This record gives sequence, C-alpha cells and structure tokens, in this order.
Amino acid sequence: MTTESDRRAGVVALLPAAVLVLAALCLRGPFAAVGPVLDDLGDELSLPTAALAVVTSLPLICFGLVSPFAPTLAGRLGLHRAVLAAVAVILAGIALRLAGVVGLFAGTVVLTGGIAVVNVLLPAVARAEYGRRSAAVVGATTGSMALSASLGAGLAQPLADATGSALAGLALWALPVLAALIAVALLVRRRPDRATPPPAPGRRTAILRDRVALSVMAFFGLQSLSFYAMLTWLPGVLESDAGVSPVRAGVLLAVGAVIGAPLSLVVPPLAARSRGQGGWVLVSCAPTAAALVGLLVAPAAAPTLWAVLYGLGTGSAFPLAMTLVLLRSRDVAQTGRLSAAAQSVGYLVAATGPFAVGLLHDVTDGWTAGLVLLLVVLAAQLAAGLAAGRPRLVRADA
Repeated sequence: MTTESDRRAGVVALLPAAVLVLAALCLRGPFAAVGPVLDDLGDELSLPTAALAVVTSLPLICFGLVSPFAPTLAGRLGLHRAVLAAVAVILAGIALRLAGVVGLFAGTVVLTGGIAVVNVLLPAVARAEYGRRSAAVVGATTGSMALSASLGAGLAQPLADATGSALAGLALWALPVLAALIAVALLVRRRPDRATPPPAPGRRTAILRDRVALSVMAFFGLQSLSFYAMLTWLPGVLESDAGVSPVRAGVLLAVGAVIGAPLSLVVPPLAARSRGQGGWVLVSCAPTAAALVGLLVAPAAAPTLWAVLYGLGTGSAFPLAMTLVLLRSRDVAQTGRLSAAAQSVGYLVAATGPFAVGLLHDVTDGWTAGLVLLLVVLAAQLAAGLAAGRPRLVRADA
C-alpha cells in the first residue's frame, strides 16, 4: 500500500526533473521567435536583409564557440550553480535586445551564450540527479526544447502584433526565463554541490581523439544540420515547389517542429534499454529520407506528409543524439565533456547547413540542389549514427 510519505517522496524526487524541463523550455523559443518577425525587425530598426541574416546565424555560431567552456564553468562553480548563472545570462540577453540595433546583436550573443551552457550541462545535471534513470529525464528536457521551438515560431507574430513591436514581443520570453531562474535557484539551495578543479587541458582535448566520441559528435552535428536546414528553408521549399501559401507553410513548419516533443518522451528511455542503438538510428533517418525524396520528386502531392515525415525524422534524431551522449560516457564529468564536445562541433557543423542550402538556391534558382545535398548529409548521418550506436564507451582517460 502506498503511504502518504511514499507519495511525498515521489513528488520530491520529480521536482528536479520538473525544474530541468522548465529550464529547457527557455532554450529554443528566444531565438526561434526571431525568424517569423524578421521583416518587422527590419522595418522597426531600419536594418538591411544582410544584417538580419547575421542575426539568424549568430545562435548556432555562439553555441559552437561557447559550448566547450561549459564543463570548466561547472568545475569552478559547481554543476547546478553553473546552470543558474547561465539562466541568469539568458535573462540578461533578452533584456539587452530591447536596446535598439546594437542591443539586438549583443543581446542575441549574450542569451545564446547562456543557452549554450545550459544545453551542455542539462544531461550532466540529469545524470547527477537520477543516475541510470536519467535517459527519461533527458527525453523530457529535449521534448521541452522542441515545444519551445514550436512556441517561439508560432507565437512570434501574434506577440509582436499584440505589443505593437517585434522587439517587445521578443522581450516577453523574459517571463518563462524568470520563472526558470527562480526554480533553478530553489534547486541550487537543495543541492549545494561544490566546485571541483576543472579538467586539465590534455583531458579536455583527449575526447576529441576518441573514436566513439567522434562518432557521437558527427551524428549530433549532422542531425542538427538537417533540423536547422528544415527550420530555415522548409517554408520556402513548400511555397516555391509545392504551391503552399506562406501562412500554411509556417503552420506546417510549426507542426514539424512540435512533433519532436512527444518523440523525446519515447525515444530516450526505449533506446537506453537496447544494447546497441543502430536500429534506432535507422528508424530516425528513414522518415527524413522519405521527406526529402518526396520534396524532390512530388512536392505538391502531399506537402503535409513531407513536413510531418521531416519532423518525425529530425524530432527523433535529436533526443537519440542526446541519449548517445549519456550511454557512451562513463560518469557525470565525462558526460559533461562529451556533451560539450558534441554540441561545440555539432552546432558549428549545423551552422553550415542553412547557409549552404541557401547558397545553392541562389546559384541554381531552385531547391533541387539543396535537397540533394541534404540527402548526402543524411547518408553521412546514418553512417555516423551506426558507429555511435555500437555498445562501446569513451575511453576512461578521455
């Protein structure tokens, strides 16, 4: 029989997971909300298209450049306190974006720097809190990120219209971030983790020479490239090749992005139970391949189906990549290092995807070359994933 004390203990055990899910809800919306209101930002701040393109590319570059420093920050402050500091930085960056043109660029750099640190440390915090049961928590946080991206894209224009300003609409993301800051602060009071010496420079770079780690990094980076290429260009492909209206194209993009939320709750715990994850890699790549082929061969035949399939593929690949970070590392510290390496290399790789597809579109005046490139990338993602899915661990000295 379940007693009242047992129920209370269960609730207390779930509190850290709830805090992490709330923090994850702040990790995609603040920059996913920029794309839908780019024209409004350009009019409001008198910015040319080239400058607006820089705003959309900054987040991925910041992710790649800042991620390697997250384990060092955690070593100096403690894991939970580093997350708290990073959430505070996100809040400061959102506020800074209200300060005109300079504030938009500076605030974007600041807030995405904070997001990068939380991105890296969430799997390590989950592992520290829940040990071998952490895969389900990582799944919940990645699902929260997918929901965040969908909310950011879907609410951007309504919030801008409601406030009468694109910048003011973006600033409303300060509300959930403030709630997350308070929640993380309360968790830090319950988890007074101590700072530890940061890893030696040789230890930090050793992971870059490990074959298992490199395969995880490659899979993470290539699946991120596919996702951000979809986030940037799928509406354009649907409008141009499938004859879809801009409004419907935006809705289909939001649908594709939000599919990752329920998948993130299912994929990590199930994949963690398997000895190897190669089968899950195949399952995650197949829908994306079908979507790309559909967009190439018959884009107007079933645009909704292609968007849903693309969302299924990318929505399952991201939580699988995060799960592989957990499964291939030996302890909390190594999880943090592998997460940092995967996200640093991965997001720098991902930043090339939207640029390359856009460049091919400009050169060829069509989307065919870009879609073929994404199929080639998907083949490389499959190969890297099959290698990362083998039941091996990163070396103990990495």
